[in-house]
Amino acid sequence: MLENRYFSVFRTAARGLEAQRIAMATASENIANASTSRTQDGTPYAIKRAVHTAADATYSKFENILHEMRSELQTSDPRHLDGSTLMRNVPDLELGPTTEIQEEVRLRMEFDPSHPHADENGYVAYPDVNVVDEMARMISANRVYEANLSVVQGAKEMIKRTLEI
Repeated sequence: MLENRYFSVFRTAARGLEAQRIAMATASENIANASTSRTQDGTPYAIKRAVHTAADATYSKFENILHEMRSELQTSDPRHLDGSTLMRNVPDLELGPTTEIQEEVRLRMEFDPSHPHADENGYVAYPDVNVVDEMARMISANRVYEANLSVVQGAKEMIKRTLEI
């Protein structure tokens, strides 16, 4: 029961870490395939985007739990702490983003009649990957990843200090 409270912060941070890992992987895959004219199945490379979403219902659940705890504290005598309220079961909160990868085929045409994938007019279709944008996405994802790691470190430190008492 009590460990559920402690480990929910780790589950939430883990979802954030996973989301940013996926974002970094998709950006690096786009950079790696910036000059790929055909994939193994013969189609043009589709640019990938990591799209993060968070369910509003989950966050409202969290808000309701906080409101309930605050109401209990306001109505009880602060000199008495009931052990049953301290150890009550907090529902499993799955906070943090869920991530899905969306693909988009955007092409740029380059004239190169000697290329084996050139069309009848001599143009080769390459994915329209902007390497600078992809690098910016990777840097941003890396910063958010580091922030999630800081949350994990902070939670570990708080639990460690709590157990020292």
